[in-house]
Amino acid sequence: MALSLIKTHGSLNDIFVIDGAPTDHFAEADVARAVQLLCDRRRGLGGDGVYFIADNGDGSAQAFFYNPDGSASLLCGNGMRGAGRLLLDRYQADSVVLHTGPYSFTVRAAQTTPHGVRQVSVELPPVDFAPDERIVADADGPFVDQVLPAYHVSRHVTALAVPNSHLITVLDDAYNEAELVATGSRVAATHSSFPIGANVSFVKPLAENTVFIRTFERGAGLTPSCGSGVAASRAVLSRLGRTEPEQPVVVRNPGGVARSWMQTSGAQWQPILEGNATKVYAAELDPAVLLGDGPVEFQGAAFVDEVDAFAALNDENLKVLREAGIQMTMQSPGAV
Repeated sequence: MALSLIKTHGSLNDIFVIDGAPTDHFAEADVARAVQLLCDRRRGLGGDGVYFIADNGDGSAQAFFYNPDGSASLLCGNGMRGAGRLLLDRYQADSVVLHTGPYSFTVRAAQTTPHGVRQVSVELPPVDFAPDERIVADADGPFVDQVLPAYHVSRHVTALAVPNSHLITVLDDAYNEAELVATGSRVAATHSSFPIGANVSFVKPLAENTVFIRTFERGAGLTPSCGSGVAASRAVLSRLGRTEPEQPVVVRNPGGVARSWMQTSGAQWQPILEGNATKVYAAELDPAVLLGDGPVEFQGAAFVDEVDAFAALNDENLKVLREAGIQMTMQSPGAV
């Protein structure tokens, strides 16, 4: 059976969305290998991860996400935007639900930008500042705004699950990308202090209710954006008293501009992530090709109008960041 895929991106976090469950196309033992080759930017088609979507036929689907290194993950917030958008289109619906493990994610259609960029919002699971699986090894409860030498010699950090594990630092001085890479690499290598690993985000306030966020992702390194990192960072801003939970905050990163806020119910905070869900191209592959050594070739149709509309939107975003003095590189080529 041919493998049908659409390459999508949310804030240039480029994710393949594949129809069907992983085991509809591959033996369970081969899934990681296939994902690795597909996401390889030299031998494969190049991407930041893969969502397999098994449609339930009722406006909902089972979702399975894999990082580019082949490891499974509970969530990719930006990828969920693309996967949800495709399901919205399929059912011509205002909202759909994607199920991942014990979690359910509602994706809703949002306003299209003046540039013509389709947007969606994703309701992520409630944030957890004291998850059962400890993010910081010796923390008996919430680990909020503390210094931890295994993380950084002087930076304060807050740990939380969204449900992916995250470590968030809010900066009061200049953003330094080399420092972020060093910190994220240290976390990945220090299993004794961070037993389940974590994504690491630096958050730089730019103006009232506007921030710059960059994330070093577990299993991927620097990417143009990390959706769950945006949601985690947004929650930390309110936990530290910098903004009210319900206040929408504009988030800028190398991959684009988004908004995030918290829906509150008692002590529970549920993050909302809103931003573009752009289709790049559609293709079909023989699954057996992804079990070889590459290179992977395909014939497909590009969504040129969508790509161009997003480029116009992000040109404006990057101009704002340059004017704010943010210096950064694009470690991932993004949606190319």
